[in-house]
Amino acid sequence: MSQSISMQEASQAQPAKTYNKNWQKVKSALEGYLYLLPSLIILTIFVFIPIVTSFQLSLTRIAPFGGKSIDVGFENYTRLFADPEYLNSLKVSVLFTLGVVPGGLILAVAMAIALSYPLNHLSWFHRLLIFVPIVISSAVTGVLFRWIYHPVVGYLNYLLSLIGVEGPLWLSSKDWALVAVMLAVIWRQLGFNVIIALAGIQNIDSTYYEAAKVDGANLWHRIRHITLPLLSPTLFFLFIINIINSLQVFGEINILTEGGPGGATNTFLYSIYYDAFVGTPFRGYASAQAYLLFIIILIMSFLQFKGFGKKVHYQ
Repeated sequence: MSQSISMQEASQAQPAKTYNKNWQKVKSALEGYLYLLPSLIILTIFVFIPIVTSFQLSLTRIAPFGGKSIDVGFENYTRLFADPEYLNSLKVSVLFTLGVVPGGLILAVAMAIALSYPLNHLSWFHRLLIFVPIVISSAVTGVLFRWIYHPVVGYLNYLLSLIGVEGPLWLSSKDWALVAVMLAVIWRQLGFNVIIALAGIQNIDSTYYEAAKVDGANLWHRIRHITLPLLSPTLFFLFIINIINSLQVFGEINILTEGGPGGATNTFLYSIYYDAFVGTPFRGYASAQAYLLFIIILIMSFLQFKGFGKKVHYQ
């Protein structure tokens, strides 16, 4: 009799234990969401709602008379591929990225390798000087290089004249305006790239270099066969970040050239800004460009992970 009673009590206690266990899980989950709630509210107001609103705006256009919003479906998206100005911005963005990313990374890695071999007690000061541009805004960079490129009082053309070279009109020439903006952007991003690359180099085990020296490897062989392969995860990260940043450059272009001369520096982002806020506003058209830019960045990032990610050495 007592055994049957104990079995009955045990059978009644089992659902209670299961209920308590499930309640603890729900309570823990609710507690976690409560901690996330402030961030979720901010993201919803400033990120998620604008994303949805922008997409809805990309499906509309403003009537020329009365300012009424008209639903046009995907007309803005199909119009992009027939717009010569937008196709020009596509070409300019590709050229800009091909100039800024490889050039900036090669220079950054070379400087990081040089800084990893301190030759004197002032190496910390050299690192500080290289890092300075990262704390300067794009607006300040634009103003600084606008003064450097000045055809009369600019230092760049003055230095070129000392070696007998006549400097071009950097910001007024279709041939040199994009190069001038590239140099400004490379300089501003150099500090970040060098610091990240230097951190990756310093994380490489020194025993690899010691073994290579014993085998008679010179400096170039050590860099080629040890530093660069083991630095590939860092380079892969910098490659992706620099491509995304190059497609989103705005401040230098706005201050130095305003997309000119003749559309020579009119990139994706500046085209979006111009169509949305300058001249006759085409906010639906600009929103369509913004979404297409997002898709391009997403596809490029995916291809980079699939293509270059397999060549990264993590050990």
